Amino acid sequence: IEASPRLKGIVLHDILSRLTDVSELEASVDAAVMSGDVDLTQKEEIMTLLKERIESKPQWFDSEGLTVMNETSLIDVDGKIYRPDRVMMAADGSVCIVDYKFGEHRKSYERQIKKYADIYQRMGYHNPQTYLWYVDSGVII
Repeated sequence: IEASPRLKGIVLHDILSRLTDVSELEASVDAAVMSGDVDLTQKEEIMTLLKERIESKPQWFDSEGLTVMNETSLIDVDGKIYRPDRVMMAADGSVCIVDYKFGEHRKSYERQIKKYADIYQRMGYHNPQTYLWYVDSGVII
């Protein structure tokens, strides 16, 4: 994953996309090692980074009482397909949408996550919470 920051982001994104709960982190990192995406010498560094980031927002990775959907496609009325990284739905009907980002902030990311919220609102969910999570830096917008 040290080949480029972009490749590192793709690999870390893939690891996070397999998680419904924090308890699955090590298994997800191990899967990345087994597939050759992560070198065994990098495993501990990645585990430390992701564990620290996840601990900063534990409610996102405690799936108890939540329905968690990772990389689930949404089809808008115009036929365009959107795929939020993580959507958490509670029994009370509330929705939290998190999109993982790596690298620099872009205004297009804000439009992207607002689009996800708009689709969920039109599906009948009220006031979806949306977050852009810059995993490397830990910044949340």
